[in-house]
Amino acid sequence: MKPLRAGAIVAALILVVALIVITKPWKLLDSCHAPDEFCALASQLEEKDGVEATAVDYEVTAVDAKDGDRSTVRWTVELAEDLDSAQAGELASAVSAQVQSFIASRPLVQSSLRFVAGEPQESSIPDFKLYPLDVSDSSEAKAQVARGFALHQLGAQKVGQNSATAENTQVLTALADYASNQGAPITLELADGSIRYTPTTGFDIAQLALAIEAAGLGPVESAIMDSSGLSVHTKTAADSKETAQIKKWLTEHEPLKEPMAFTLSSPGFADIIQGWLGDKIPESLIARPARLPEAVTPWPQDAAAQICTDKDLALSLGSPDAATGSRYMAVYAKNISGGACAVNGYPQIQFLNADGEPQQDVTLTKMPHIQSQRAVIPAGESILSALQWKAMSTANDPDQTTRLRISAASGFSATELASMYEQSATSLDILDGGEVSQSPWVQALDGWALPDSSG
Repeated sequence: MKPLRAGAIVAALILVVALIVITKPWKLLDSCHAPDEFCALASQLEEKDGVEATAVDYEVTAVDAKDGDRSTVRWTVELAEDLDSAQAGELASAVSAQVQSFIASRPLVQSSLRFVAGEPQESSIPDFKLYPLDVSDSSEAKAQVARGFALHQLGAQKVGQNSATAENTQVLTALADYASNQGAPITLELADGSIRYTPTTGFDIAQLALAIEAAGLGPVESAIMDSSGLSVHTKTAADSKETAQIKKWLTEHEPLKEPMAFTLSSPGFADIIQGWLGDKIPESLIARPARLPEAVTPWPQDAAAQICTDKDLALSLGSPDAATGSRYMAVYAKNISGGACAVNGYPQIQFLNADGEPQQDVTLTKMPHIQSQRAVIPAGESILSALQWKAMSTANDPDQTTRLRISAASGFSATELASMYEQSATSLDILDGGEVSQSPWVQALDGWALPDSSG
């Protein structure tokens, strides 16, 4: 090839590249697919400094010759990527106000608006492009778009509605510093999904730092921090030395300002270990003796009282009660001996179906905030143990509990009692695999009927 011809080809290629860079054809959104007045507004929006392009997608959703057709319209406004965060926020606010004013006079039109920036990529959805920055309109559009641009310019790979994705922990830390200074509840994560932090209120940079620290431990696959606490997923089995070291690290780590629950899961979530960071437990979960209701006088603590025997106690059930999503019932034990006797601990309970068979795999857990202690029952008085469980669906498992087999203490003979409501037998939605929490034997509990008024 002659040098002159080769030079001409190179020059032509340079010209094409220059035209691509100048015109940015990827920024040319699809033409307006809407009635003329919608397209006219789109043109007005495009005339604003900082608006690169505006796309409008319009669809009639219901035809009504009498009252008028119902429709939806989706606006996509592309903002210039070089706007600073304050400019972007102001521009988004102005565009939002103009679109809302336009839609206000069209009550049959349902409108949505999104602000985008950056070079788009095709998505699996036809005619829908994915942008590095994509924030939907809202009452806080100005602040959200401004924050979005700030995060994008700090290196976020992807910015959404109150969320941002970083390529590495260095960028993630920079995004966290910004979010913390703003006090904004922004979800941050690494692109590979190994770290994610979803704040509940504000932004606690110490919580994200903990997730980053945990993710850096050898066999950790992911560290997720959210309202439930820190979830660490490992590549090693629950009984491995490596997992034991991670658990030790979590339980010995300096606690955060507030107690932080953690879960440590093995591959396939086959096993899940639970605990508290630094062994710092919430006050509400620290077991303490039950507080008596104000109107209840504590029974005398007779150190000489004998332990109640099997024959000293008569068992009964209170009526089941319900609140939103929860169920409640009390077990009572009346002292029918001639004098005071003492108990300490929990009743032993099996839940039986209509055939008298025990429900399978029902777990009885101790209420963590109530400490078991010795209770001396005067003759003729009753103690209670509270039962609580979440409502269970009986649609696919109608085999409900109809009777309880109860022993007042380990080794005592069992008594079978039917659950009753208003003097009629009733079933309980305690099914196979259910979980029921129980209190120890106590004299009384706030919110629970006294034994002598239970029936």
